[in-house]
Amino acid sequence: MSTTTSQSHYDTKHAANIAFKIADNAACAKERAALKAVAKSATESLPAPIPAHTAPMMTPAEIKAMSDRMGKRADAWLARNTKKPKEKPLHDQSKAILNPFAGYLKQLGQEYPHWAMDIIEGIARLDWHNRDIGVGGVSKQLSIRKIIHVLDWLPVITNAAVEELLGLGERHARRYVKAASLCIPHMLKCRPDWLLFEMDGVEYQRKPHEWEDMSDIPAPDAETLAKLHHDMRTFTEYATEEEYDKVWSNFPRNVIVNIPTGKKAIVMQMLADGKAVKAIVRETGVTAQTIRRWRDSYAPV
Repeated sequence: MSTTTSQSHYDTKHAANIAFKIADNAACAKERAALKAVAKSATESLPAPIPAHTAPMMTPAEIKAMSDRMGKRADAWLARNTKKPKEKPLHDQSKAILNPFAGYLKQLGQEYPHWAMDIIEGIARLDWHNRDIGVGGVSKQLSIRKIIHVLDWLPVITNAAVEELLGLGERHARRYVKAASLCIPHMLKCRPDWLLFEMDGVEYQRKPHEWEDMSDIPAPDAETLAKLHHDMRTFTEYATEEEYDKVWSNFPRNVIVNIPTGKKAIVMQMLADGKAVKAIVRETGVTAQTIRRWRDSYAPV
């Protein structure tokens, strides 16, 4: 009984599957027919194609006119949308500046020529970058050491020589060339006498100091000057002048004595009075190590 039931259930299911497939095939056939009808109607609505041998051709004049129109439109578009490059000013790279200070600025072993520092520092602090300070810009001064290096080493200052000497780019080296050209004429006017002699061989003509006495004190007369010289004489009541000179020649001259001041003076006085180091520490608050160092180092030089 169970076998007959299973067989009938299988036959029913198989029949249902066949029925579904037939219905599906029928629906697909209808859809395909509908699509073919739409395509046919669309094709029939299009105009008939023009044969290639009967298509109208453009004349050379029309082609040239079209090309001109397209070229003008392209040029107008490029003019509106292309940024024009900024024109950089032309600089003379071959400009040379004669430097009379080459080899003279550091001949005395000094790192900086003190007589020219006001000029060099003032020119180095100029605005070399043309930027607005406080509005996102900054203007840094040039290096004083590099300006002196250029003035001391290059007899002929050019942009290429400064680039090679300082290892700078063309634009930044041009700033140092300009700074050197500003320094040279001012430095020539304020050269010290020894440098003027070294560079040009001009002897220094010493002139007496001239000043105007603005005080109301009268000049001493001959009698007053004679009395002053008499008061400054060497007294010879107990010995002659030669004997005094012989005695005083044994004493060292230009003696410098370190005189303690402040708390050190108090400590040194207490040591001279014979107080112990611990007692001085309690009274003054100075450490014993400092007191001993002051005691050992205090001596006339």
